[in-house]
Amino acid sequence: MSVEDEFEETRRALHRMLKDAFEGKLGVFREPFIYGFTTRTREARLETPRPALEGEEIRTRDPLVDVILTESAIFLTAEMPGVPREGIRVRLDEGKLILQGDGDRSYFTIVDLPLDADRDTLKYTYTNGVLDVVIARKRSFN
Repeated sequence: MSVEDEFEETRRALHRMLKDAFEGKLGVFREPFIYGFTTRTREARLETPRPALEGEEIRTRDPLVDVILTESAIFLTAEMPGVPREGIRVRLDEGKLILQGDGDRSYFTIVDLPLDADRDTLKYTYTNGVLDVVIARKRSFN
């Protein structure tokens, strides 16, 4: 077998594998992804089911959320485009941060916080569809 034949055989095998993956035969890319975040619904992820009628548009989405933990604070950024400042609600409930946004679109998510999160220091800003949250962490003096 010549080098050209081996190359062509490898190219065909890769083409076949990628085609199978993108057509969902391998279960790899059945749902769309945006920068590593799935756009699947809560039901598809087997999370808290919400009632939905067939053919009805899902009106509430999970915002894209990025959480950074440092020794001194928790930094959270959530994207909620189309929500006016008045439509943003941020609250703490039993060690969980609850984010809601209502506007052109509705967003809802719950983020579990570490045990050392200092709930009295919750601060947030909302600018151009981006919610930034900062919560200090309690320092233990051992």
